[in-house]
Amino acid sequence: MSISVDQRTGHKAREIFQALERQVYADDPFYIPSPLSLPDDGGCFIAHINKIPAACCCARLQTGNPALGTIGHFQALENPVAVKALLNAAVQWLEQLGAERIVAPMEGDTWHSYRFNTGPFDEPPFIKEPWNPPYYPAMIESAGFTVTETYDSHIVSDPATAAANQKKFYDRCLKQGYTFSPITAKNFNELLPEIYSLSCRIFAGNVLYTPISQEEFKCMYLPAKTLMQKGLSWIAHDADQKPVGYVFTFPDYADALRAMKGKNNLTARIRFLLKKGSATRTCLKTLGTLPEKRGSGLTAALTYLSYKNSVDLGYRQTLMCLMHSSNDSRRFGGKVNRPFRSYALYEYIP
Repeated sequence: MSISVDQRTGHKAREIFQALERQVYADDPFYIPSPLSLPDDGGCFIAHINKIPAACCCARLQTGNPALGTIGHFQALENPVAVKALLNAAVQWLEQLGAERIVAPMEGDTWHSYRFNTGPFDEPPFIKEPWNPPYYPAMIESAGFTVTETYDSHIVSDPATAAANQKKFYDRCLKQGYTFSPITAKNFNELLPEIYSLSCRIFAGNVLYTPISQEEFKCMYLPAKTLMQKGLSWIAHDADQKPVGYVFTFPDYADALRAMKGKNNLTARIRFLLKKGSATRTCLKTLGTLPEKRGSGLTAALTYLSYKNSVDLGYRQTLMCLMHSSNDSRRFGGKVNRPFRSYALYEYIP
């Protein structure tokens, strides 16, 4: 068996990455294809077995933090030898550029896709959930990477009870002068600057956080406008009408996206529209308040609105998505949440 690793750019690299993705997930009924955008400021590596592509990834230095190297866009058949050769090449390239620390999988920063799903894999993924074959974690560990951060998703099995358990915090916040406004498709563009400013302040202390420009944030989040359903997402203002927190919740349209089969033509969009009404749960994706407002009950008030309106709209469950394992956000599950899935980020250890 002959193993080689090379670098590709442009259209050829894109073709190989897409072909490998189709191979890896050919028999996975849960997988949702997403558009592929390879970075211009990174190196795209491809490992071959007997000249046939078997694994690929992109390596780059993190914007605003060039001492951190990231490896993302990872796709691989189940071949630990090829994966080790691939990742070793990417690591050496990043070290030559001056990276002092290297993490994977991460597509540049924590604003974009990162983390491997570590299971269990018996239930289909929710919308925007990291998803990969079960063999990925073991292969990256065999290439010299070790778990550096862990994350979890929890499922709230009874949002009505969760809402009832959080209502006292909502009532208290109203008495203190807080107001709550829904984030909808109609006002989404108008509110984006406020949401951007809040996000930069709320998440600045998160692990491996780096800031991004408002324009980049806008390009990333505008597609979420189509997911907005009135009553699920909210922004909070204090008595002086300053924005102090928000919650993003949207229906779990994963089944509808799977029905599109990775296409965006008229037929695929019709399949999406026909399937979206079958969603039975919501995804509480982003939740946060300004640091100086933590402990005020404001976070619980925002989750109350999310749970209550999920129930009012007919949804039976809510997922609390992708929380860092050290984050105490799971306490906002209204005492009716249980573990759903786990995830991991890895660091290269020489």
